[in-house]
Amino acid sequence: MVRRRGVRGEFVQTESPQWADSLLGVKHDVYHLPEYVRFAARMQEVGQPLAFVAQEGDRRLLLPIIARQIPPALTGGGRTLLDATSPRGYPGPVVAPVEDPGIGDFLDRAIEAFTEACRERDIVTAFIRLHPLLSPPLDALRRAGPVIEHGHSISIDLSLSSEELWRQTRQDHRHGIRKSMRLGYTARIDESWAAFKAFVSIYQQSMVRLGAEPFWQLSQTYFEDLRDSLDGRLHLLVAEADGEVAGAALLTEVDGIVEYHLAGTADAHVHASPSKLIVDFARQWAKARGNRCLHLGGSLRRDDSLILFKAGFSPLRHPVCSWRLVVDSPAYRTLTERSQPQQNSPPDPLDGYFPAYRKLGSPASMIGPQGRERS
Repeated sequence: MVRRRGVRGEFVQTESPQWADSLLGVKHDVYHLPEYVRFAARMQEVGQPLAFVAQEGDRRLLLPIIARQIPPALTGGGRTLLDATSPRGYPGPVVAPVEDPGIGDFLDRAIEAFTEACRERDIVTAFIRLHPLLSPPLDALRRAGPVIEHGHSISIDLSLSSEELWRQTRQDHRHGIRKSMRLGYTARIDESWAAFKAFVSIYQQSMVRLGAEPFWQLSQTYFEDLRDSLDGRLHLLVAEADGEVAGAALLTEVDGIVEYHLAGTADAHVHASPSKLIVDFARQWAKARGNRCLHLGGSLRRDDSLILFKAGFSPLRHPVCSWRLVVDSPAYRTLTERSQPQQNSPPDPLDGYFPAYRKLGSPASMIGPQGRERS
């Protein structure tokens, strides 16, 4: 445990009841749950799943990370060094109470405690994916390290009436939804998960059809682990026609936020665009269950076809950002120099590939795709 100007902070493991207790009364999402971070440390980024928890009176902060070993080829075989990364998704820091006028000052002290706790664990850098809806004030984060904007995500306000949600739907999407229904497509939540294997096949078809990077080409084992880890917080939504699964999506549901997590459309049904029907059903289902938001997510490329598709359901856009911290500057400089021995130019700036020593082609790439940070 560290103490910085009245703030107590420490790293806790997924098994600790302190993790779950720290989320009570704090608006959070699936990406902040210990079960999700433990899953991510198995299936996304190999390392130790941790949360940094800071407290000062009624003020609290929780930040999930995965602590990864930096390859010995870079450290020179000396002491073991680590870096911190986020699980995939939006697991950035969450704080409470958000309406507290002093929350910015608390954040300054909590971040100081976080960096001190990182130094104690020999964590050199931290790459944090911020939550578009739940991020604390960015000014406080920027005082510690650069906040980089990568694009936007789209959310749907479920407090609106069903009529208003339909009015917000772009005309071509309304036409597509009606067309799917005329062709006999229907959507439902598959409570039994009987269509699970069909979903996996459809997702994999979609990734091949769209030319997705290996980063997104996920196995059935990945999805099985995700389903088992979230146990009741993950839902399978399917669109069907003539008894055949035409499209499907995984929805997470935590603390009033439903995430449109991963989805796909079968090759044979692309012409009917069942994805529009799926989103329409998802917002109706999520609203009926009392949730406050359906977060469709976004894209790391500005105004590409994916973000334009999602924007057809809602005008609400939120910046998608990452936060980069260099905790140990001398070690970071040394690691970067060792990873790029042939370069005479200065190290990559912090708004580029981060951390620079894990850039593809450096000795760090020996650890495989888990070491590749995405801007």
